[in-house]
Amino acid sequence: MKFFGAQCILLHHLSIYSPIAQEIGFYYPLALDEFSELSRLAVQVFLVISGFLVAKALSKMKAVHLSSLLLKRYARLAPFFLLSLCMCVIASVLLQDYLWGSWVPEVPTLLGFLAHAFLVQSLLDVPAISSGVWYVAIDFQLFALTMFLAWVFSSNEKIRVDNAKLKLMLSLLCLASLWFFNRFESLDNWAIYFVGSYVMGMLASWASESRVNQRLFLFTWGLGLLSILYEPRIRIALALTVAMALFLMADNAGDFLSQRTKALLATLGDSAYAVFLNHFVLILLYSALWDALKMEGLKAAFAMVVLYWLSALTLGAYLHRRLEMQLVRLQWTPIVNFFQRLRLRHATELYKAI
Repeated sequence: MKFFGAQCILLHHLSIYSPIAQEIGFYYPLALDEFSELSRLAVQVFLVISGFLVAKALSKMKAVHLSSLLLKRYARLAPFFLLSLCMCVIASVLLQDYLWGSWVPEVPTLLGFLAHAFLVQSLLDVPAISSGVWYVAIDFQLFALTMFLAWVFSSNEKIRVDNAKLKLMLSLLCLASLWFFNRFESLDNWAIYFVGSYVMGMLASWASESRVNQRLFLFTWGLGLLSILYEPRIRIALALTVAMALFLMADNAGDFLSQRTKALLATLGDSAYAVFLNHFVLILLYSALWDALKMEGLKAAFAMVVLYWLSALTLGAYLHRRLEMQLVRLQWTPIVNFFQRLRLRHATELYKAI
């Protein structure tokens, strides 16, 4: 799911940016518009799967150390994210003579880059350096919201982190989003807009653990289905479909697949984040190449699409293996340990300020 979602996103961004998309749109305007609209829905797949995996992690936790978890999550997302932004800035500067149009990102100011670094660029209405950067910020918001609630409802050491109160609260938050907040696109820079899809993934993960959890998932899923009957939204219909698929199939070991196929699918899925972050650099590169070579015609446009797609997969897999995994292993451990020592030594003033 992550792999196919990543393909939809990288082709979606190519379809709305670049002169290559304009060339295809000249021949097939309606088809291009339909593809652009449908392919962006892949975001819902990532939201549900992200919630599913976070729920798995919560089930293994003995306690919630909120600050440490947020630091580690930031350390997981930010370094590779910032490196990708730097690549976009460098590409924009080097290729500026061959790039044109409002979609081409401007060189950011220092404050603009810092806003991206702290994942608040959408909240501050800062122009995006790269496509899809808002999703990284939303993912961090959703994670922070979930961990905050887990911390609140598991303050007693005798209470499990993934306790009944937390699950019920998340279910109510999910329904509030599906029935109310998700209906207003002006809220799409905030976690509350997307939390319905995210929590459906969490509940689908927990549903396999007990009959009570299963009933809570089915109850929430059913009310979520009613919400799209009340106000139809294809994005929510897709999120509910993915959540149900995970509920029905997550425990399937995939015995019908060979080990080699499983390994390939795992690699493609794991590299989705690298593909997602770095494909916009290639859009800039191939758009500049298209302009520099004065290319035109439908055959040339489709050839560039195939070349871009294969390049995005190759670059994403390479960066995932050679760079992203190294950053994940590092996890900025010295910095995280420093803040943990501050907490253990009760350096409360500095710790709370940070």
